[in-house]
Amino acid sequence: MDIAALLITTVAGVVMGFINNIAGGAGVFALWSFQYACGLPLWMANPTTRLGAIGVGLFAWLGFLRAGVRAPARAWRLALFAIPGAFAGNLLALKAPDLLFRVYLACVLLSLLVQQNRAKKKPHDATVREWIGAPGCFLIGVHMGFAQIGTGFLCALVLLTSYSKDFVQANVAKSVVVITSSIASLTGFVLAPMLFESQPPVISWGPAVALAIGTATGSFLASKWTVNRGSASVQRVVFAIAVLALLEQFVQIALLLFKR
Repeated sequence: MDIAALLITTVAGVVMGFINNIAGGAGVFALWSFQYACGLPLWMANPTTRLGAIGVGLFAWLGFLRAGVRAPARAWRLALFAIPGAFAGNLLALKAPDLLFRVYLACVLLSLLVQQNRAKKKPHDATVREWIGAPGCFLIGVHMGFAQIGTGFLCALVLLTSYSKDFVQANVAKSVVVITSSIASLTGFVLAPMLFESQPPVISWGPAVALAIGTATGSFLASKWTVNRGSASVQRVVFAIAVLALLEQFVQIALLLFKR
């Protein structure tokens, strides 16, 4: 693997880790570096992002811990529901064509943008619907296992609805859910060649480690920024990154359709 490609991947990881800690959707930086700098096909680039996702969640959690913000046991219990979802998402990722992957991401990002726009117009709803937490975390796991990009958006949507209306507290819980679901997803991808006949390995470990170093760095720095700046600044970042990520999916869909 070219050293320049690994350096580009590490830098992309720093950006991904910082943005995903405070919002989400920055997994596109990992795909860009894997596909264009490292030359990985999408079927390998997508699973290889999971080690970086572990870095995002783990070092976000450590950063919050250092800032004196702890994730309670309730957050860890919710995160357990993401584990079976992650394995189900892995199966989808191994079988789905590239076009389905891109269309799915575009739909997720578009729905989240619509939800954010509605939230700005509607009066603030302080109701926390705890019953949404378990099925919501299962779906977060499915998304992590299948696509990974946008997991932070889904976590924010689920946790702000079912866990806490405070963005900082929801982000602490998000780090726990990301740790749990990404470890489960990576485990599923590593075991896939052993469990399924004719399934080649889908993780490229050199780029994966380079990305994880970057995401760990960016995520740790962002956790302190989130605590200091609060929820208002986080909400602006969420919307901006969602728009950029959605535009990227439209471009990729157009390119895939053009090749058909």
